Amino acid sequence: MSIEAELERRAGAGIDRDASDFWSRYNVMKTHLSQEYYPWIQANCPYFTDHGIRHVESVGQAAGLLLDRFLNPRKNELSSLDLFLLLSGIIWHDVGMVYERSGHANKVAEISKTIKEMFPGIPVQRHVEEISRAHSGEEGLDIPRPEDDYNTANKMYKIYPRALAAVVRLADEVSENHSRISRSLINGVPEGSKIYWEYANCIVASYPDPTRRRILVRIEIQHDKAKTRMECRDFLDRTGGEPQMPLIEYVLCRLEKMNNERAYCSRYITRYVDLRTVEARFTLLRGTERVPGYDELTVVFGDSGLDSGDYPKIKVVGGFFAANPAWTPDRIEEALR
Repeated sequence: MSIEAELERRAGAGIDRDASDFWSRYNVMKTHLSQEYYPWIQANCPYFTDHGIRHVESVGQAAGLLLDRFLNPRKNELSSLDLFLLLSGIIWHDVGMVYERSGHANKVAEISKTIKEMFPGIPVQRHVEEISRAHSGEEGLDIPRPEDDYNTANKMYKIYPRALAAVVRLADEVSENHSRISRSLINGVPEGSKIYWEYANCIVASYPDPTRRRILVRIEIQHDKAKTRMECRDFLDRTGGEPQMPLIEYVLCRLEKMNNERAYCSRYITRYVDLRTVEARFTLLRGTERVPGYDELTVVFGDSGLDSGDYPKIKVVGGFFAANPAWTPDRIEEALR
């Protein structure tokens, strides 16, 4: 069951009076953001991967998988306020991109104050703002409180905003996949955005699998794209400042980031889920056929190399190429001659 479906169930069942209020307020906010903000994010950030309602639904799905064992309707291990905070953090987390990408998480408070009557109260509004702001930055999860209390007329709640923020942040990280781009438009995307679209295009599946303590990512990458250098202004420490990178190397940099996000968020979400690894499965294709000599490759990234710093700096790119030299851009090109 999804987080949204569980809050709706409680509201409809009449067993939780707060759930009805939270569900109503959540739907009013979601409708407002869907109509007044999401459509204009893409207008402000043309050729970004999708940051609208489809992305919101994808993040919600990933969060539901992270919390799957807590969504048993017979147990109610998550309170209705927990569900409201999670759902609200998800629908708000990228709204600031309607103004700008850089620092967009910090725009949430400014926007939410224009519709403060949609929240149950100022303390809840503040928690939603902080959960949304916490989804980016190496110190993002320092923003929400570790725990707090909140009373309604019906119940006293103990909440853990930092843990809830970590769930939203990790769900956002793993929700990148081919559904965030248009395959019909991909060949016309400007050079500055192409590598982001190509990355999303080769992610067949990406989701948390708590029963096996892992995040699973399936990558199918076309041989001609894998070796191609594309404009990239991320990970400049990896390229020595050169604003270009082969797609296969960019994929690995993103997996390195995902693994570091897993390690970072895991400090705060152990009350909900224990994720030890990112398992990546690579397939090199020519059209729909596998490239000869390239069987599916499974690589597991974990905590090896984790230091005691505030934000994890686990390195995986160099180790991957050292262990699998056939996957370097030069070797892929040689294999195709």
